[in-house]
Amino acid sequence: MQLQNIKLFVVAAYVAAIGVAAVVSGVTSISGRLALAALAILPAFALVRLWNHPSETMSQSIRAARR
Repeated sequence: MQLQNIKLFVVAAYVAAIGVAAVVSGVTSISGRLALAALAILPAFALVRLWNHPSETMSQSIRAARR
């Protein structure tokens, strides 16, 4: 599985879990919904931005140079 697909799956699962938690807890106020939206979106955004691809190994760079 590609790293980009893994990132999207993890973010979608996290946002869905926060959504389920919001429904189960019965949040009805606007401020509560905004707080849960921030709790769902901000860490997910940080995860996507900060989760980098692994650096290239020596073996991979040698193989790329030989091609």
